[in-house]
Amino acid sequence: MQNSKKTVLITGAGGFVGGHIAKLFDNNGWNVTAIVHKNIPKELYKLPHTKLVQCDITSPSEISSLPKADIIVHSAGLVSDIGCEELFKKLNFETVKNLAPLAKSKFIYISTTDVYGIKDFNGEEESALDFEQKIINPYQKYKIQSERWLKNNLPQNNYVILRPGAIYGEGDKTLENRFADFLDHSPFIIHFGKWKGKNRWPLTNVENVAKAAYYASINDDFNGEAITIIDENKISIDDFYQIIAKKYFPDKRHKTIYLPLWSGLIIGSLSTFLSNLFKLKKPVFDPTAYAIKHISSNLDFSCNRLKTLLQKAQNKN
Repeated sequence: MQNSKKTVLITGAGGFVGGHIAKLFDNNGWNVTAIVHKNIPKELYKLPHTKLVQCDITSPSEISSLPKADIIVHSAGLVSDIGCEELFKKLNFETVKNLAPLAKSKFIYISTTDVYGIKDFNGEEESALDFEQKIINPYQKYKIQSERWLKNNLPQNNYVILRPGAIYGEGDKTLENRFADFLDHSPFIIHFGKWKGKNRWPLTNVENVAKAAYYASINDDFNGEAITIIDENKISIDDFYQIIAKKYFPDKRHKTIYLPLWSGLIIGSLSTFLSNLFKLKKPVFDPTAYAIKHISSNLDFSCNRLKTLLQKAQNKN
């Protein structure tokens, strides 16, 4: 793609990930259309090349009124352990079908490493990974369906799929807060299952997501492919607990205990059941069943495509 194509439309720009992506494109001189729903961070008003557009992307009529752009980065969606399946379908699948035709050159979709499944891995290359067949969560289900739709309905040169893991970084009000809330109410750091906290957790700095979205826009080497976006340095789930405990509770001592996986799944299943029963937006308590599987699995994938993409960008600069 030539640098003369400088228009980008970014969904979810009012959120944590979309905001970082909008800032990076704006800093590089692109004409940015930042799609927001309700909340508009003050930082977006300060971006000189960015136009803010309020839009409900679940409404086909509102989407049809949006301008086409050379690049579309679709970062909006429902990210949750719990929730109504119809809402996941509406936000995480139907929006993809409605937004993709607006991309003149390339559609960049923010998916998730959860499409690989929540089980033990050992550094597998992206080419060796496939979709999980045993779906345990509607979030996972509709991310997979969206990826399949893109592959079946768009030319290979017209899309790139980015698969981040657990996203954290500057401005994160979800991941860190969730762990901090748990540690605030618990005197223990609890690990479930055989790994005893030594399993890799696929942490992804939000800056890496933004860089991958930007460089995939100006580089065609990974068109039609999926790129795993996780930090190169390996952090265990126990490491992350310790980081959060030190940051938020420097004077509080948390004892580490180990419990069998089945005990965690019982607790998590109760949380999931009650949360869905009362149609809550957040779990009634942590951890949920999905979260238990996540923090108890060795989610260790290769990120070689990301390293190659970033290296190519650095060489151009």
